[in-house]
Amino acid sequence: MRRRRLVLTVSTMLSTLLYTIDTTVANVALPVLQGNLSATREQAAWVMTSYLIASAAALPALAAVDSRLGLRRAYVAAVVGFGIASMLCGLAPNIEALVAARFVQGLCGTALLPLAQTALQGVYPREQLGRVFALLGVGVMAGPILGPWVGGWLTDNFGWRSVFYINVPFLALALLGLLATLRGAPEPTPRVFDRLGYALLTLCIVSLQLALDRGEQLGWLDSREIVLELSIGLLAGYMFFAHQSTTTHTLYDPAITRDRNLMLCAAMSVFVGWSFMGAMVLLPQFLQEVQGYSVVSAGVLLAPRGIGLMAAMLALSRFTTLIDPRKAFTAGAVINSVGLMAFAGAPADAPATWLTGWLLLQGVGLGLIFVPLNALGFATLPAHLRTAGGSLMTLGRNLGGSIGVALLIRGISQDAHANGQRLLEIARPMALGGPTGMDAAGLGWLIGEVHRESLVIAYANQHAWLAVLPLLMIPMVWAARRPDFSGTSASNGDQGAPGAAPH
Repeated sequence: MRRRRLVLTVSTMLSTLLYTIDTTVANVALPVLQGNLSATREQAAWVMTSYLIASAAALPALAAVDSRLGLRRAYVAAVVGFGIASMLCGLAPNIEALVAARFVQGLCGTALLPLAQTALQGVYPREQLGRVFALLGVGVMAGPILGPWVGGWLTDNFGWRSVFYINVPFLALALLGLLATLRGAPEPTPRVFDRLGYALLTLCIVSLQLALDRGEQLGWLDSREIVLELSIGLLAGYMFFAHQSTTTHTLYDPAITRDRNLMLCAAMSVFVGWSFMGAMVLLPQFLQEVQGYSVVSAGVLLAPRGIGLMAAMLALSRFTTLIDPRKAFTAGAVINSVGLMAFAGAPADAPATWLTGWLLLQGVGLGLIFVPLNALGFATLPAHLRTAGGSLMTLGRNLGGSIGVALLIRGISQDAHANGQRLLEIARPMALGGPTGMDAAGLGWLIGEVHRESLVIAYANQHAWLAVLPLLMIPMVWAARRPDFSGTSASNGDQGAPGAAPH
């Protein structure tokens, strides 16, 4: 039994790590593959957009797939599909084929984390789940941090196709482990699948995802496409909630919506995704645009955040049953907020040692947020609702990340433009001073400095807004019930798990 648990844990960690890495690994390869496949900038952007849309569309149906195929078949199908799609991405002869393969990759990959959580909760005693899920969480949260660095290194040394090929051998290892250890038969009488509810929710999510992903590129409300997508998304969302509250066979089991802890944690997952992915976007851009770091160097400099996160999660996992997770979450939110606020005052020439210290603090705060969040979310959830609950929290985190990234990029663009105009007005007397004013070289230097300082102010403003988000979650976490850790097994009927991997 011990060997089975170990193999299953490693296999689930490996598969989920590869999926989370792939959410960001292709970003740095976009300019290269754009040139190699003779694609426009907009076509290349669909390599990321299709992946995110597929992930959003798949999550609402995951619980139904799990109940009909069983955990073993559903998980194996997701891993095989993700591996085949990765191979097809590497083999893509044109941008259209690559976008289609990335869609399939996102469709299959998004199921891996919720299914991994369900699988591990079924084989570990309750007293060990905190540590096990913290380990899984380390792999999950390391993915977006490692992605840009791995993608840059592979693209520089082996070409952009290697970014996708690298998944295949590791997925094969994960598949062998899952086949040897995973159990889980289909439910004898699965719930009726709410096709209309799924169609409405998917239409809502996909429309909003498209608007968020393409809004900055198309000018937001100045674009008819964005207005149409937002209108469709909001209307479909309203119709879904009306349908969910009036029909008998709903997409989500009513027991989930009545579980206060899960619904609160799903809502907090939106803020967590917003804060986490927002910081993941802001700092690399600051390092590259303001301080002149390369993509790979910027990725390496993010390592302290990952180290702090892993250390905090592993340390907290040893005391999951002893510490009130609401207190740990509150401490993490405050620490993370302080770490983010420090970057609101970051100078343009901030040294690496200064950045390292504050990034380490950010990581510690994140680690203290993620473990308690999922301990609370799964604490009161019946066993048969774990996959549905996990998919709902994952959906919240993904949507929060999309919202955060879209708003932050828009904020940087607007702030940088406005700040640049104000700084140019201040610098105008200097440029025009003297009998002849500045020469061409001096004027060029001045314009460059104005642009750089306007970016510094813009990134500072966005970090200040980002620092508020963790604090907003503190009142929400205290509205949740404290978990009862008196159970002895993670698989004993309807007992929830005391901890779970980050969503």
